[in-house]
Amino acid sequence: MARRKGAFRRKAVAAIDLTYLPYYGKPTPYVVQGQYKLGTTWFHCYAAIRLVERGRRYVIKSRLVKPLELCEKDKIVEELVTEAKRQGVHIRLLLLDKGFYSHEVMETLKALGVKFLIAALKNSRVKAAILDYFRTGKRQVRRFNLKEGENVVNFNLSIHRLRKTKKRLGNILELYGAFATNLGFKNAVRSWQTLPRDYRKRWGIETGFRVEKDFKAKTTSKNEAVREIYHQYAIFLENLWTLHDMKEAKRRNLPLDQMKRPLVKVKEFTVDFIFCTLTHYDLKPA
Repeated sequence: MARRKGAFRRKAVAAIDLTYLPYYGKPTPYVVQGQYKLGTTWFHCYAAIRLVERGRRYVIKSRLVKPLELCEKDKIVEELVTEAKRQGVHIRLLLLDKGFYSHEVMETLKALGVKFLIAALKNSRVKAAILDYFRTGKRQVRRFNLKEGENVVNFNLSIHRLRKTKKRLGNILELYGAFATNLGFKNAVRSWQTLPRDYRKRWGIETGFRVEKDFKAKTTSKNEAVREIYHQYAIFLENLWTLHDMKEAKRRNLPLDQMKRPLVKVKEFTVDFIFCTLTHYDLKPA
């Protein structure tokens, strides 16, 4: 329905991320272990690909990640991007956090023909590049590579000052960050000033995870099928809300890319959804 309404017609920035939902109870093969948080070290982990453009923040796919799959993030990325393409989504730029900064993920995205922007892990080589830029003020974009055994993946490293103030800093490196991208070198240099702004769109997926909680039914059930149904239904409602908001923007003749916040609040959508449900079905006894 969103595709028919033109939600995927234009190229869009998309993001992939992992979210961890606390799990309380006896561990199952469907939960992963992590750092202690909110009274537990066990979590349901979900991987999602989402459009993060204003006015059309759709969840394209979200799926449960099992413990062993966390070691194969490249396969998760391939699955999510392939599904997005199947749905007719045209990805202009894919945003990923430093958890996806790996040789395998970059090789996979390059093979899929997807332009990416990944927060770089500050290993020794990246730190040296940042310090060199700090001292010289030159080569803010430089050719870089990542090795995995005998395999090498080439990309461009874009270095940016991400914080304005030096207060409460342990060292100068905390002022700077770097991104790995397969944008062409000239293109990366030309768009250097806008790359941090593009990457900030990734917060759209974080916001989406928070909104998703508003639609998700609470349960103490240990039945994984029930929990998965609730999760997918929450995504369906969130996408329906986005579609509803797009329709309202069209009614008011407002450009989607200028919408700073949804026109229809979640509570307003809930009332509309209940009204439509009740009025479109005959509730009289048979």
